[in-house]
Amino acid sequence: NVDWNQSLPEVRRFVELHGLQRIPVDEYGFTNLTDTVPHAQLWNCQRPAAEDAGQWVAVSADMILDVHNCGWLLPYPHESLAGGSMYAFHLPDSIPPAGEPGGPPLPVDTREFFGYPQDVRLVFVSVLNNPEKIPETIANWQTQYQASRQKPKK
Repeated sequence: NVDWNQSLPEVRRFVELHGLQRIPVDEYGFTNLTDTVPHAQLWNCQRPAAEDAGQWVAVSADMILDVHNCGWLLPYPHESLAGGSMYAFHLPDSIPPAGEPGGPPLPVDTREFFGYPQDVRLVFVSVLNNPEKIPETIANWQTQYQASRQKPKK
């Protein structure tokens, strides 16, 4: 693994240097990003929103190499952070549609941690922010995971 969020202080410095009010971050970890990077928002490189166009985003090298299908970002201007464990990408003013050249992957081509059907980081952040809901969260997670395993493979 190249990055386990040790690079987040470098992301914070990048945000400060560029005077950013917001930075979407596709992290390889399960933390509350704003503890280290006040303007950070958890982001998934495979599902950019319209408001991300023209913005800087930070992506863990591990998300590019191992977990998410982030290769579509590589042609865009970028800066290496923390010795290459994290990258800051400047998105185009208009993000091409999913599946189009220069755009994110189609939903069928996305990947998540552990093959889970959704972004598991959301589950971990929910538990961090609401520890009293751990039993309910785990039960829901198990139900969703089992349901996803019963769907026929394409």
